[in-house]
Amino acid sequence: MSVTVSEIEESIKSLSLADKKVLLRALLEEIEGHQVPGAQANVRTLLTLEALDDVDSDRYVDHDDVKAWAKSLTTAVR
Repeated sequence: MSVTVSEIEESIKSLSLADKKVLLRALLEEIEGHQVPGAQANVRTLLTLEALDDVDSDRYVDHDDVKAWAKSLTTAVR
């Protein structure tokens, strides 16, 4: 059975965040200690897809909130 990259990407998009973490953990364990060409790029792609899914699902922190938090760190230390 032949599967295209776009079919795999669509399947990953339909996974829950927990399932994506399980998949990523399994992939990392599989490539640990092995030099698999493109493996790091594949993991990076998986993480990017997960991040895009988070944004699409409104699971993110607003940039202005992050800036305010970072500023509070510098003003709190004196």
